[in-house]
Amino acid sequence: MRFLDKLKSAKSWYNKGTKLLIQGNYKEALNCFNNAVEVDPEYDFAWNSKGLIHEKFEEYQKALESFNKALEIDPKFVMVWINRGITLGKLEKYDEAIKSFNKALELYPNQVLALSNKGIALGKLGKYDEALNYFNKAIELDSEYKPALEAKESLLKKMNK
Repeated sequence: MRFLDKLKSAKSWYNKGTKLLIQGNYKEALNCFNNAVEVDPEYDFAWNSKGLIHEKFEEYQKALESFNKALEIDPKFVMVWINRGITLGKLEKYDEAIKSFNKALELYPNQVLALSNKGIALGKLGKYDEALNYFNKAIELDSEYKPALEAKESLLKKMNK
Protein backbone atom coordinates (compact mmCIF):
# COMPACT_ATOMS: atom_id res chain seq x y z
CA MET A 1 0.00 0.00 0.00
CA ARG A 2 1.37 3.41 -0.92
CA PHE A 3 2.10 5.85 1.90
CA LEU A 4 -0.79 8.26 1.18
CA ASP A 5 -3.25 5.40 0.71
CA LYS A 6 -2.07 3.95 4.00
CA LEU A 7 -2.67 7.28 5.79
CA LYS A 8 -6.12 7.65 4.22
CA SER A 9 -7.00 4.11 5.29
CA ALA A 10 -5.81 4.68 8.88
CA LYS A 11 -7.68 7.98 9.06
CA SER A 12 -10.80 6.33 7.68
CA TRP A 13 -10.64 3.64 10.40
CA TYR A 14 -10.02 6.31 13.03
CA ASN A 15 -12.97 8.44 11.87
CA LYS A 16 -15.28 5.43 11.84
CA GLY A 17 -14.08 4.47 15.33
CA THR A 18 -14.68 7.99 16.59
CA LYS A 19 -18.28 7.94 15.32
CA LEU A 20 -18.87 4.56 16.98
CA LEU A 21 -17.28 5.82 20.20
CA ILE A 22 -19.62 8.82 20.27
CA GLN A 23 -22.56 6.44 19.74
CA GLY A 24 -21.39 4.35 22.71
CA ASN A 25 -20.48 1.34 20.58
CA TYR A 26 -17.15 0.80 22.34
CA LYS A 27 -16.25 -2.70 21.14
CA GLU A 28 -16.69 -1.84 17.47
CA ALA A 29 -14.92 1.47 17.99
CA LEU A 30 -11.98 -0.38 19.55
CA ASN A 31 -11.84 -2.67 16.52
CA CYS A 32 -11.65 0.38 14.27
CA PHE A 33 -8.86 1.96 16.32
CA ASN A 34 -7.01 -1.37 16.29
CA ASN A 35 -7.29 -1.39 12.49
CA ALA A 36 -6.06 2.22 12.34
CA VAL A 37 -2.88 1.44 14.30
CA GLU A 38 -2.36 -1.76 12.37
CA VAL A 39 -2.32 0.26 9.14
CA ASP A 40 -0.35 3.13 10.70
CA PRO A 41 1.43 2.17 13.96
CA GLU A 42 2.41 5.84 14.44
CA TYR A 43 -1.20 7.09 14.67
CA ASP A 44 -1.07 8.70 18.10
CA PHE A 45 -4.73 9.77 18.13
CA ALA A 46 -5.84 6.19 17.53
CA TRP A 47 -3.57 4.94 20.34
CA ASN A 48 -5.10 7.55 22.67
CA SER A 49 -8.62 6.49 21.70
CA LYS A 50 -7.73 2.83 22.28
CA GLY A 51 -6.53 3.82 25.74
CA LEU A 52 -9.79 5.61 26.51
CA ILE A 53 -11.83 2.55 25.57
CA HIS A 54 -9.61 0.20 27.57
CA GLU A 55 -10.04 2.54 30.53
CA LYS A 56 -13.82 2.48 30.03
CA PHE A 57 -13.65 -1.33 30.21
CA GLU A 58 -11.48 -1.01 33.36
CA GLU A 59 -8.56 -2.60 31.49
CA TYR A 60 -6.17 -0.14 33.05
CA GLN A 61 -2.92 -1.88 32.11
CA LYS A 62 -3.96 -2.01 28.44
CA ALA A 63 -5.04 1.63 28.68
CA LEU A 64 -1.61 2.62 30.01
CA GLU A 65 0.10 0.66 27.24
CA SER A 66 -1.94 2.55 24.64
CA PHE A 67 -1.31 5.93 26.26
CA ASN A 68 2.41 5.17 26.56
CA LYS A 69 2.55 4.23 22.88
CA ALA A 70 0.83 7.50 21.94
CA LEU A 71 3.39 9.40 24.04
CA GLU A 72 6.30 7.57 22.40
CA ILE A 73 4.97 8.93 19.10
CA ASP A 74 4.20 12.44 20.39
CA PRO A 75 5.55 13.29 23.85
CA LYS A 76 3.82 16.70 23.65
CA PHE A 77 0.29 15.27 23.33
CA VAL A 78 -1.17 17.00 26.40
CA MET A 79 -4.47 15.09 26.56
CA VAL A 80 -2.64 11.76 26.57
CA TRP A 81 -0.60 12.86 29.61
CA ILE A 82 -3.89 13.74 31.33
CA ASN A 83 -5.60 10.49 30.30
CA ARG A 84 -2.57 8.55 31.50
CA GLY A 85 -2.67 10.38 34.84
CA ILE A 86 -6.37 9.66 35.30
CA THR A 87 -5.77 5.96 34.61
CA LEU A 88 -2.86 5.86 37.06
CA GLY A 89 -5.17 7.46 39.62
CA LYS A 90 -7.70 4.69 39.10
CA LEU A 91 -4.88 2.26 39.85
CA GLU A 92 -4.19 4.28 43.03
CA LYS A 93 -0.72 5.17 41.74
CA TYR A 94 -1.13 8.79 42.76
CA ASP A 95 2.55 9.80 42.70
CA GLU A 96 2.86 8.54 39.12
CA ALA A 97 -0.42 10.21 38.21
CA ILE A 98 0.90 13.52 39.54
CA LYS A 99 3.99 13.14 37.34
CA SER A 100 1.73 12.75 34.29
CA PHE A 101 -0.33 15.80 35.28
CA ASN A 102 2.91 17.75 35.86
CA LYS A 103 4.05 16.88 32.34
CA ALA A 104 0.70 18.06 30.93
CA LEU A 105 0.99 21.29 32.93
CA GLU A 106 4.57 21.79 31.79
CA LEU A 107 3.29 21.69 28.20
CA TYR A 108 0.09 23.65 28.89
CA PRO A 109 0.18 25.44 32.29
CA ASN A 110 -3.48 26.52 32.24
CA GLN A 111 -4.99 23.12 31.42
CA VAL A 112 -7.99 23.03 33.77
CA LEU A 113 -8.49 19.25 33.53
CA ALA A 114 -4.84 18.62 34.48
CA LEU A 115 -5.00 21.12 37.36
CA SER A 116 -8.19 19.59 38.73
CA ASN A 117 -7.00 16.00 38.43
CA LYS A 118 -3.66 16.84 40.02
CA GLY A 119 -5.65 18.30 42.91
CA ILE A 120 -7.62 15.06 43.20
CA ALA A 121 -4.43 12.97 43.26
CA LEU A 122 -2.85 15.26 45.87
CA GLY A 123 -6.00 14.96 47.98
CA LYS A 124 -5.79 11.16 47.81
CA LEU A 125 -2.24 11.46 49.19
CA GLY A 126 -3.51 13.60 52.08
CA LYS A 127 -1.88 16.77 50.74
CA TYR A 128 -5.04 18.77 51.24
CA ASP A 129 -3.67 22.33 51.17
CA GLU A 130 -1.73 21.63 47.99
CA ALA A 131 -4.81 19.98 46.47
CA LEU A 132 -6.93 23.04 47.29
CA ASN A 133 -4.38 25.26 45.54
CA TYR A 134 -4.81 23.25 42.33
CA PHE A 135 -8.61 23.27 42.57
CA ASN A 136 -8.47 27.04 43.11
CA LYS A 137 -6.21 27.51 40.08
CA ALA A 138 -8.61 25.48 37.95
CA ILE A 139 -11.61 27.44 39.22
CA GLU A 140 -9.79 30.74 38.68
CA LEU A 141 -9.34 29.77 35.02
CA ASP A 142 -12.89 28.44 34.64
CA SER A 143 -15.25 29.51 37.40
CA GLU A 144 -17.93 27.05 36.23
CA TYR A 145 -15.71 23.94 35.91
CA LYS A 146 -17.86 21.46 37.85
CA PRO A 147 -15.26 18.73 38.50
CA ALA A 148 -12.97 21.23 40.26
CA LEU A 149 -15.85 22.86 42.14
CA GLU A 150 -17.19 19.50 43.32
CA ALA A 151 -13.76 18.14 44.24
CA LYS A 152 -12.96 21.30 46.20
CA GLU A 153 -16.29 21.12 48.05
CA SER A 154 -15.74 17.44 48.86
CA LEU A 155 -12.20 18.09 50.09
CA LEU A 156 -13.31 21.00 52.28
CA LYS A 157 -15.94 18.77 53.91
CA LYS A 158 -13.32 16.10 54.49
CA MET A 159 -10.93 18.63 56.04
CA ASN A 160 -13.59 19.93 58.43
CA LYS A 161 -14.25 16.45 59.86
